[in-house]
Amino acid sequence: MKILEPREAMLSNHEVLAHVQDVKRRYREEINEQGPAAAMKPGNLETVMKELLDYLSSTVASTQSPASISVLVEALVKHQFEKIEVLMILNHLPKNETELDVLVEELESRLSDEEISQVLDTIRSTFGSRISDGAAE
Repeated sequence: MKILEPREAMLSNHEVLAHVQDVKRRYREEINEQGPAAAMKPGNLETVMKELLDYLSSTVASTQSPASISVLVEALVKHQFEKIEVLMILNHLPKNETELDVLVEELESRLSDEEISQVLDTIRSTFGSRISDGAAE
């Protein structure tokens, strides 16, 4: 893998998962078409990709879709979160105010109780059962 544009944008865990899955698929296709020698990978890339896939597959990133991500991001824009805060909310999908408070700096001074409830309701309505205790950790 090669970084084409360093620090061009921040990626969500879902985007990283999709990219690594695509890279793995392309390597498999190369092996099937041209043989094992054509798909040589540097050093421990296979190990890193496997561990990354294992980890990301156990998070909410594996249950997200581009459509659900768009819905959540559009809903969060009106609350004027920083880009990094939106990314952290997307990657963790907080289930309650305490978890949201950890992700958003000065949450209670920036948002009213009603707005906090709206954010959490939006997360619940967009991702539903996918934010259960097991999937989010």
